[in-house]
Amino acid sequence: MAFQSSGQLTAPLYMITTADGSVLLPARAHTTLTAGTPYRVKYDEYGPITAAITDDADSYRVGIAPSATTTGEIAYLIHGGPYSGMVTGSLSVAVGHGFGIRGGAITDEGADFDDLHDAVFAICYTASTSSTSQDVIMIPEVITAST
Repeated sequence: MAFQSSGQLTAPLYMITTADGSVLLPARAHTTLTAGTPYRVKYDEYGPITAAITDDADSYRVGIAPSATTTGEIAYLIHGGPYSGMVTGSLSVAVGHGFGIRGGAITDEGADFDDLHDAVFAICYTASTSSTSQDVIMIPEVITAST
């Protein structure tokens, strides 16, 4: 359900848990969203809104657009649970490695979870070699900052 506020389409502030346990995060599309691409979700005066993956000193969430969404429309991003085919730069990732955000890009953060920084948002469940598509389990947490 979306709302109108000052002529602006507004996404609800709650998340949705589906029957398969996935967590959907509704957000207004800041631009046309591409299916399979992860986006940051921040909050403005109209509620949750998507933003491109980049370093950010503010808190945000990460979700994957399951389908293309037009600018200004409400997207239901995959924020928790499995997703096959997350779009990344070319990465070789082992099963169990975390995906994070560093230098404004999605990175392989390795398997040493003692040292993972706060920007890890997903875990790899299928190994890949020089691939631009990753199978992940999204972690439905707030990221406090990425550098």
